[in-house]
Amino acid sequence: MLKIGRINFANLYPIFHCLQMQCAAANPDMKYEFTEGVPSEINALLREGLIDAGPSSSIEYLRNPQLYNLIEGHSISSFGRIMSIILFSRVEIKALGGKTILSSYQAETSTGLLQIVLRKFYNLDIEIKTSHAPLTEGIGQYPAYLLIGDNALIEAAAVENIGLYAYDLGSLWYEHTGVPFVFALWISRRESGSTERLRAALDAAKAEALSSLNLIAGNCPYTKLFSTQTLVSYWRTISYDLTGRHMEGLELFGKYLRESGLL
Repeated sequence: MLKIGRINFANLYPIFHCLQMQCAAANPDMKYEFTEGVPSEINALLREGLIDAGPSSSIEYLRNPQLYNLIEGHSISSFGRIMSIILFSRVEIKALGGKTILSSYQAETSTGLLQIVLRKFYNLDIEIKTSHAPLTEGIGQYPAYLLIGDNALIEAAAVENIGLYAYDLGSLWYEHTGVPFVFALWISRRESGSTERLRAALDAAKAEALSSLNLIAGNCPYTKLFSTQTLVSYWRTISYDLTGRHMEGLELFGKYLRESGLL
């Protein structure tokens, strides 16, 4: 049985929903065991060999390519706006130079992206601290706070009410580079063997998910947090593919990380 990491954010819900529907109908040798966690936790489980495969932060793959096989054709990426990787700030972004700012403990790739955006694109000298605090607490002590996933989506919906700037890092990356940003990749441990069966299952799950987003949104647990319209809009913002253009963005991210001493 293949052990698969499952990031417990809304972004991948359609894919995992359809993958699990396949599992329910599959023969026993195609069953999967799912382990849930935030991106930083799934990265660690993969690195330590406690799971075989899963969607993992792109920075984890870039740091340890010798450990993994890349499952072609699948990612969490954006050509601009991503909606769930948001830097909340009490001041305009250009005023953050010389400041210490917060980044969610859940984030790894997005923390690296934040450093590149602020240091390379805006030429700002900043320090980043990892935090478990909620937005209201963190932003009360520091001028800016990067949130990801469902927390970012929730807070972005109310940002006008709390008087904060909200910067979408997917948009900022695309504006400065013209290539997509790859937030996560589907990878497997090399010793886990061939990925062809999993790739075929993911191909089918993605095709099914993208053809039925409205139906999935109307019957998923995230309707307790978001409207079906918000969910569908969010899922349509995400690129779940991994093409040559996506690889250009991934390679550029790796280049910038190395130049910044982050890789």
